[in-house]
Amino acid sequence: MKKILICMAAALAVACGQGGKATSGSEGGDSIPAPEQEAAREAIEAGAKAPDFTLKTIEDTEVTLSSSFEGKYVVLDFWGIWCKWCVKGIPEMKEYYAKYSSKMEIVSIDVHDDLQELKDFVRKEGMNWTHISDDTESENSLCKRYAVQGFPTKIIIDPQGNIVEVYVGEVPEFYEKLGELMN
Repeated sequence: MKKILICMAAALAVACGQGGKATSGSEGGDSIPAPEQEAAREAIEAGAKAPDFTLKTIEDTEVTLSSSFEGKYVVLDFWGIWCKWCVKGIPEMKEYYAKYSSKMEIVSIDVHDDLQELKDFVRKEGMNWTHISDDTESENSLCKRYAVQGFPTKIIIDPQGNIVEVYVGEVPEFYEKLGELMN
């Protein structure tokens, strides 16, 4: 019962433009419906093994979560050009990547954008990390596998492949946790 109430509170917070850890809120995010994701939602929590994947980047190179970033923390950043909160967070993401790229990798997973528009935007904004375009209609969609409920969603994964924390919305707690882990 407690788990259901927490999920309902998180979904309500996202739908109302709030965000935070998957169980609490403080700043904005854009929501998506995800009724078929209940099993994935239960598996995507702190301490759980992150679901592995192998996909092509927008530059047509293949990346595998479990082997392409060995020894580093990985931030999965589910976002879109259309999402004002996602775009608002780009300067801080760039700052953290410049400071900690030897210890972490960002994998931005774009949803619902035209591939060429995405490439142009990434180039213009100087987002010099890994980018993947997610096909949300696919059974293997990363949004589905990671139970994304709103945008942006940022998932920190440790070097052993375990989920450290999930954040929904553009929230300062994400950057505080990232800074703590990098120091």
